[in-house]
Amino acid sequence: MSTPRNLGRASLGLLAVVAGLGCCLLVAALASGGIDSGQHDDAVLLAWVAGIVAAGLSILALQKRTDPDDDPRYLATIVHGLRQEWRR
Repeated sequence: MSTPRNLGRASLGLLAVVAGLGCCLLVAALASGGIDSGQHDDAVLLAWVAGIVAAGLSILALQKRTDPDDDPRYLATIVHGLRQEWRR
């Protein structure tokens, strides 16, 4: 694996950690009552978004691609199978 790709994966991992920590801090603040009621809904939404972003970035950072041609063909077979099931 090349150095720029390692740097990209490391950057994605770092962003995932930051988003995960932000999610954890928001959840802790919500659980302890540190957020006033006027901003409660916004904080809940932000915590959900941060958690989903952290999960997505961690998947991208940990994903290993040995053959770039495998992914499109695999996805195409899944979509083809779903279309066949839908038409039944």
